[in-house]
Amino acid sequence: MMHYISTHVHYPKTAREQGQQGTVVVQFEIGVDGSLQHVETVGAQPSTALGDEAVRIVKGMPAWHPGIQDGHKVVVRYSLPIRFVLQ
Repeated sequence: MMHYISTHVHYPKTAREQGQQGTVVVQFEIGVDGSLQHVETVGAQPSTALGDEAVRIVKGMPAWHPGIQDGHKVVVRYSLPIRFVLQ
């Protein structure tokens, strides 16, 4: 997952020009079929552009393996912090 994120992130031009950086937390659900659903940012964001980029990255991820509880596939809620750092 970290490799996917690091190879697909495109630092937003406006955020780069304004020196914006920080961590964006994205919450989403992994459905019983492994699809990503209800992707949204939570908490304070360093900028809207970084939040939009974090959501774009997560929505583009390939399907996950669904959660299993008591032998049944279940929906799992996941929080993923994505850190944006200017270099």
